[in-house]
Amino acid sequence: MKKSNLKWLLQVALLSVLIVAISAATVSATENLTVHFLDVGQGDSELLQFDGKNVLIDAGTSDMGPRVESYLRDHGVSSLDLLVATHPHEDHIGGLITILKDIPVKQVLDSGQTHTAPSFETYLNLIDQKGIPFETAQRGQTINLDPNLKIEVLSPPATLFSDDLNQNSVVLKVTYNKVSFLLMGDAGIEAENSLLSSSYNLDSDILKVGHHGSSSASSSSFLAKVKPAISIIEVGKGNDYGHPTKKTLSALQNTGSKIYRTDLDGDIVVTTDGQSYTVTTGKQPFWNTASTAPKSTSSATTWTSGGTASSTTATTTAALSSDGPFVGSAKSNKYHYPSCSGAQKIKPANQVTFSSSADARAQGYVPCGICHPP
Repeated sequence: MKKSNLKWLLQVALLSVLIVAISAATVSATENLTVHFLDVGQGDSELLQFDGKNVLIDAGTSDMGPRVESYLRDHGVSSLDLLVATHPHEDHIGGLITILKDIPVKQVLDSGQTHTAPSFETYLNLIDQKGIPFETAQRGQTINLDPNLKIEVLSPPATLFSDDLNQNSVVLKVTYNKVSFLLMGDAGIEAENSLLSSSYNLDSDILKVGHHGSSSASSSSFLAKVKPAISIIEVGKGNDYGHPTKKTLSALQNTGSKIYRTDLDGDIVVTTDGQSYTVTTGKQPFWNTASTAPKSTSSATTWTSGGTASSTTATTTAALSSDGPFVGSAKSNKYHYPSCSGAQKIKPANQVTFSSSADARAQGYVPCGICHPP
């Protein structure tokens, strides 16, 4: 073979390798992280979804377990890569009992704190019976869920706070490229001060506010370091604790943070490609039958990293589960409302139309995490 031909073949081979590498990087870069803040009344529950992996953090009280399970299944979750119990209070771990019974869990991360409540004993017994690997959270620990996603344990510290389960909550910082989430559990001012004296970068786009907006958390000095563009409070409507307090709401507003609340906004979903993020809200109650479910509203706001709102969609009305049409892609397993930003990215050649949500589900599709079809 002539040297010129050999050189040409080598160049073609090198070009092919580069194209494959660039394509792989593009796929990775366009993968979305979706963080769901579930409306579980006076309690906490968050679901993280990334590249087919699922992490559940808390699940509200025991009576919210079925609601959380339904939400997980409606969003395509058949197993959990990680379950995190931030601390053993009933309003955080009670619902985990249902989840542990019904959904396979690969790993549990726990605060390492004990409690006398029956729900905590049941929770531990289920983990033991099912032989689920169990680990105690430690400051400085990194959770290796995916190489493109950074999940750090910022608290509790090595020396625990004495006699306070809330202060010893598991605190996680989740970072995807330029967008970051700080999930505070029920950690309060003592834990915040410990974080302020640490070397961690607390600056975060989205803050899950500590302890349901109690005045025992969210100090001004702490918020000044976090500088959240978005603050999310998981709290029950008309709760007996007076959460969120005026003091906390005022402190959050003084930072210029946009506040979302599950008691007012229902389920709150943040979807990000690592560069910008969309916050979607909407009262979407669970009903026994689709035919009795009233129409509900949802809205979405898109932000760039750093906290600038770039666009706001019009409020839309969510249809009953028998209504359609819905659209999906032959290259994905999600179905959407036609007006959804995800639907509008589907190439015409790949578009699939469904007459109803039941039709989409029957063909193996699951609801989009942005527009939340029924």
